[in-house]
Amino acid sequence: MRIKGLALHKAGERRGARELWERVLQSTEELATTQQASALEHLGDSYVGDNAAAAEDYYRRLLEEHPTLNGTSHTAEISLAELLIGKGNRDSMEEALALLNSFLERGTSQFPSVLFRWHLALISIAQATGEKKTVQRAARTALDLASRGPVFPRHKDVGVVDADAKTLRRLRKLAK
Repeated sequence: MRIKGLALHKAGERRGARELWERVLQSTEELATTQQASALEHLGDSYVGDNAAAAEDYYRRLLEEHPTLNGTSHTAEISLAELLIGKGNRDSMEEALALLNSFLERGTSQFPSVLFRWHLALISIAQATGEKKTVQRAARTALDLASRGPVFPRHKDVGVVDADAKTLRRLRKLAK
């Protein structure tokens, strides 16, 4: 069901995908229970663009119920931090920074693409709190990550930063 949900989501059928992922969460079958962390992440991801509160709830639930994040992309803290940064208030920024630190402490997913997202989130927090040196260092690191080639020779896209020209121009300006 989880994998069928991914196919539906890719085809633009968000509602159908969400229904399948919700069924995974409701199921008591052993195989389904091993897929629940992933289903929570997919649900969170699917709501990011149109219902930030729902996305936040799913990411919080994922972190609470599956703190090891096994079976996921291991980026729930970054995803939740990005949502909190969007709120723009001090408490949300503080929680977002704590989530970014938690991600680093776990020491998982060190792909350039993931670390790039992490640094973009850090830049947003640092700009909001007036930490100019942190902004500059994070921008420089993000640019370095964006310049790296493939992580795996046989899988040219895995872990590679996919940043648009506007983002790269912004980072170059911040890095000065």
